[in-house]
Amino acid sequence: MSASWYVGVDIGGTFTDVVAVDAESGALHHLKVPSSRSDPAAGFVQGLTTLREEIGVRQSDLRLLLHGTTLATNAIIERRLASTALVTTQGFRDVLEIGRHWRDELYDPFLEYPEPLVSRELRFEVKERIDAAGTVVEAVDHASAGAVVQQIEDANVEAVAVVFLHSYRNPAHEEEVAALLRARNGWFVCGSAELSRELREYERTSTTVMNAALMPLIDTYLTRLETGLAAAGSTASLFVTQSNGGALTPAAARARPVTLALSGPVAGVVACGRLARTIGSGDLICFDMGGTSADVSIISDFEPRMSSELKIGDLPMRLPAVHVHSIGAGGGSLASLDVGGALRVGPESAGSEPGPACYGRGGTAPTVTDCQLLLGRLTDRFPLAGRLGLDPELASAAIEPLANQLGMSNESTAAGVIEVVNAAMEGAVRVALRSRGDDPRDFALVAFGGAGPLHAAELARRLSVGTVIVPPHPGTLSALGLLTADVRLDFAVSELHSNGELNLAEVLVAGFRSLAAQAQAEVESDEQLRFARTQRRTRVTFATEGRHTRYGVTDVVFKRFHELHLRTYGFSSPADECEVVTMRLVATIGIDKPPLDHIPRNQGTGVASTRSVFMPDEGVLDAAIYERNDLVPGISIRGPAVIHQADSTTLVPSYAEAQVDQFFNLVLTIDTTAP
Repeated sequence: MSASWYVGVDIGGTFTDVVAVDAESGALHHLKVPSSRSDPAAGFVQGLTTLREEIGVRQSDLRLLLHGTTLATNAIIERRLASTALVTTQGFRDVLEIGRHWRDELYDPFLEYPEPLVSRELRFEVKERIDAAGTVVEAVDHASAGAVVQQIEDANVEAVAVVFLHSYRNPAHEEEVAALLRARNGWFVCGSAELSRELREYERTSTTVMNAALMPLIDTYLTRLETGLAAAGSTASLFVTQSNGGALTPAAARARPVTLALSGPVAGVVACGRLARTIGSGDLICFDMGGTSADVSIISDFEPRMSSELKIGDLPMRLPAVHVHSIGAGGGSLASLDVGGALRVGPESAGSEPGPACYGRGGTAPTVTDCQLLLGRLTDRFPLAGRLGLDPELASAAIEPLANQLGMSNESTAAGVIEVVNAAMEGAVRVALRSRGDDPRDFALVAFGGAGPLHAAELARRLSVGTVIVPPHPGTLSALGLLTADVRLDFAVSELHSNGELNLAEVLVAGFRSLAAQAQAEVESDEQLRFARTQRRTRVTFATEGRHTRYGVTDVVFKRFHELHLRTYGFSSPADECEVVTMRLVATIGIDKPPLDHIPRNQGTGVASTRSVFMPDEGVLDAAIYERNDLVPGISIRGPAVIHQADSTTLVPSYAEAQVDQFFNLVLTIDTTAP
């Protein structure tokens, strides 16, 4: 049998999700296994082992593995990074400390800024200077550079970031010192021009330092993963998803690990983009609630909203990425009282080890999942992920101390926890929308992740959103999204040009040709990328506005700029002078896609049973209980109801009605006017 299986593996804080597709038969399988906090690579291999044991897919059957992980994001937020030094131009060692001097909280006198990733004693200066035009003002002083190398050697660091002033225009000095560092020791070294040739010194420095500090961690992880796969007998090609929605080979990921930040959540957004095109609805709020966090992103006009500036753990990252707003609100989020005695939920999470108390793995603190179980929305009759039993008595025992502190019943406390976490997620959605002044009523809400559909109807009602869409397999949607990704490489260069320049068209075309040559060189240098590029449907594409005209290019570019500015900010000034600041090029390399149009073989047998479930604003009601596998297109379900499936559970309150559409999505219509 030929290797025909494509597998997407998304490692979350609580579960590792696996989606496997057979390109020959079209068979599609979804499964979830507990993640390993101590060894994420082991969780990946365990997912493939479970696939073999339960489905019969052997390692030799695997053709392509696509992987998403939150490892880089969590490492940045938790500051679990390698000891890193910074080498910079003389006089600029404090760029990380100075930052931008803006205040997120304007009137907070106690506002604290995040600690720089590199302490001052590990920031070193080299005598050299290049001006803003890229002209060498002062050559690299070799005595100064040699002294710095020796100081770094004495400092016993693992990684070194090299960021020189104006290296985005001329990286020669950076390349010279980076080569010196690589030749001297076994450090992981990253020069800023290798990662981002864009202006803004603080953001470029922060991004480069973040990348260097992640290099040892990601290298170790990928090495363990590749070793584990090889030991298991796998010869499948491996790709890792990035925050821009594309994929990278392990070799490229080792060089630019910062691009893996938000890798897991972004795969879900890519899947939502595919869903938008399938159902013909181009404006979606993507709501992904897992065991550790809730991630919100926006699909507008069928495309995910992108950003070139993000913050991770209060630190700026300047690279193209799908814009995702994350908060610490998941099924495993811990409930407690703050210093003022008010109920709070998260950001701390029980994760997968020990997990919520109801898992029976040693957890004793109350979590959102424990509260959902106590309220009857989850049940011990339907194990999570089809394999993880739930214990209501352990959930009740975990909630009771918190209830006693509040002077409330266990059930009222559990309902309060759900109310608090829903309010936090409502805030996250409003933050994601407000950057462009969007009205949530103009969007449909797509709920996914293991916990998303349980909260979606309540969240939609708070936002006055009238439609909620729950995909056929919401708990593994991010892993499915991995299988729709292509390899993507982003290139950029900053050059300041006025729209009044007579030769601007030639400058732009020349700039994009240079970026295209850089992209082509990188593709040809990577063996796995060459392999992907030879597949039947692959290509490298790039576009420049008006590239077939000589002077009309600038008219088109600036006309579209003013249109976009008007749509984004509500005004534009077409008569004013404009500047071209940065040219960006996206190189994509198509990867053969497996068929993803598998139709579930549901039987439509109807209601399985009824049970008492706590419903928002109504208390305990008798709710109809359905199994998702029994539902076929055309079925309509009026709440109160609960719909169970192996990878998630959907709550249908009394103010909602659920229908199954032709694509087997659950579409909930929310009465936002009901009292």
